[in-house]
Amino acid sequence: MTSSVTIDTPRFVLRSLTPADATESYLSWFSDLSAQKYIEAASTTSRLTDLEDYIREKVARDDVVFLGIFDRDSGAHIGNLKYEPVDEAAGTAVMGVLIGDPSFRGKGVTPEVLEASMQWLKQRRNVRTIILGVSRENEQAIRAYEKVGFSIQPPTAEHAAKNAHRMVLNF
Repeated sequence: MTSSVTIDTPRFVLRSLTPADATESYLSWFSDLSAQKYIEAASTTSRLTDLEDYIREKVARDDVVFLGIFDRDSGAHIGNLKYEPVDEAAGTAVMGVLIGDPSFRGKGVTPEVLEASMQWLKQRRNVRTIILGVSRENEQAIRAYEKVGFSIQPPTAEHAAKNAHRMVLNF
């Protein structure tokens, strides 16, 4: 189990999620049609107990860093950032991010939280390479990842089957 993590950015606090963070607001992200097609867990998470179980399962694993993104001013939980798996021996982590609160989308959240969390991963978990998959249709996310320094790489069979780009950042 990864110990509790807190990372501060100018506008946000990233911290390890707990089952207590499973709220109706968080659950509503899974039914938001604009985000739903990009959330793999959306089809299996329809009740608060499902969400609580999902959080418990992720935070119990040593190879997962599962962080909530909280607005510094209001304390509102606006999204999540997950690295799974984190492979310290290889120096790699697979990343996924969800800005669940629609009012925060397109506001530069992703670059800010990625930069801070990547530094934490480098210092604490020996990670030097971040890998992600992103739908080819999600142009806004692709631009955000490129802004941080990710580049599109040849897809794996899994990425190709999902019509997704494979993006990699070495830092």
